[in-house]
Amino acid sequence: MPSRIKVTDTADYISKAAVEAQPILEQLDQLITTTLTQFTPKIKWNLPFYDLEKRYVSIAAYKAHVSLSISADLTEDVLAAAKAAGYATGQKRMNIALDQPVPVELVKQVLQLIEA
Repeated sequence: MPSRIKVTDTADYISKAAVEAQPILEQLDQLITTTLTQFTPKIKWNLPFYDLEKRYVSIAAYKAHVSLSISADLTEDVLAAAKAAGYATGQKRMNIALDQPVPVELVKQVLQLIEA
């Protein structure tokens, strides 16, 4: 969903994303909302965000992947685990290709980085 269509909430964003991205987005939304129960879901820049004070998580669908971004840097352990499992990363994000399963345990490790 690279054009950033105007959306009202996370469910609306997911429903307007590419069909291939929707199951990944739904699973990430579920993992985020059940792990980070005190974080508030919002829409910022027409993307789903979940925030608490100055910490946040966001999800975004692109042409070939879904990105999970956080406000903290990923640790070396998390980066190494993601790379070993075949997931692309950046300083504060992990990408899940549309043909890859959601790495549930790895996502939980990423979310723990901003939970405390």
